[in-house]
Amino acid sequence: MSGRMSALSLPVGSGASSEFRAFRSRTPLFTVSAGRLLVTFTLPERLGAGEVEFARRLAEQAAAYAIEVERLYRSGRSSAGKGAA
Repeated sequence: MSGRMSALSLPVGSGASSEFRAFRSRTPLFTVSAGRLLVTFTLPERLGAGEVEFARRLAEQAAAYAIEVERLYRSGRSSAGKGAA
């Protein structure tokens, strides 16, 4: 990626949610909300290989995130305040 990049940190807790919505005549939506912030992933109406790869990578990374959160929860530890390894 080149050029300028924006960054968003979205602190999540028990009130956060995510939602997938499929539609018959348009591309799907994936939404994440926490507090007063709502982020929606949208796609162009004509999909290409890049959009498929993005969706697969998003699913893989979300699954890895869920595994790590569950591991931390089960171990009784929290990574709050620590940098990512």
